[in-house]
Amino acid sequence: MSVPELTPTEERIVLLSATGLSAREIANEIELEVGTVEWHLVRAARKLQTATALQQHVQRAVRSARSRGREPRE
Repeated sequence: MSVPELTPTEERIVLLSATGLSAREIANEIELEVGTVEWHLVRAARKLQTATALQQHVQRAVRSARSRGREPRE
């Protein structure tokens, strides 16, 4: 399972959103329609949820291996 990466636009919008800007404010700042900004936020959220789920799966596998006395390789 590969972790999808954010596009440059998704990353920029997520970073602006993290500063507290609304979708309308972001749209005005980067000259996009509000609906386009919201669409990018939804896609980014889905990708980040996938990344979080993968990270949690890996952490569980590492803990399980360690509990059996095995040190996972990097």
